[in-house]
Amino acid sequence: MAKSKVTKITTKMKPDFDGFISKIRIDAKTDIPDICYNERNEKNDKTVILKGQAKPLDSFLKAMQDLSGVFCKICEIEGKEDDVLITTVNFSEKGGVIISGQIPLNNGVPQPLCVNTPHIMLEAEKGYSMPDYALEQIEELKRQAVLYIRGEAKEKQQDLFDQAANE
Repeated sequence: MAKSKVTKITTKMKPDFDGFISKIRIDAKTDIPDICYNERNEKNDKTVILKGQAKPLDSFLKAMQDLSGVFCKICEIEGKEDDVLITTVNFSEKGGVIISGQIPLNNGVPQPLCVNTPHIMLEAEKGYSMPDYALEQIEELKRQAVLYIRGEAKEKQQDLFDQAANE
């Protein structure tokens, strides 16, 4: 019986992902993501909005926050890389990205300053394009989002660690 459970988990974790992620948003209070993507298969092409129910892996949150350096560089915000909270990354079908972040204010205002980068092409023939290190960070974020779509979450990972410890 345990064998069929493992088969179910493996099948659930490894579906093909042939789609386009259009938006990754992390709730600033709960760290739970919402991911919008276009799912493409031989039958149809549909937009899916995955409202997260579980906390993502730490590697997902790290991948999101790793974008704070390029966010600050693009927005010309100096010395705030460690304070910025990256909340949303929007991808365009044209090959660009908009990164949104929150910056705490030191003047007593309780709400953070919310800032969006301009639409930046990931790779542009002319004009500004994302630096190579940021392209790698964005690809890692997409990889982490696909893992979350496939069911990889912090609680699930913790359950696997607990099971291994009890064996």
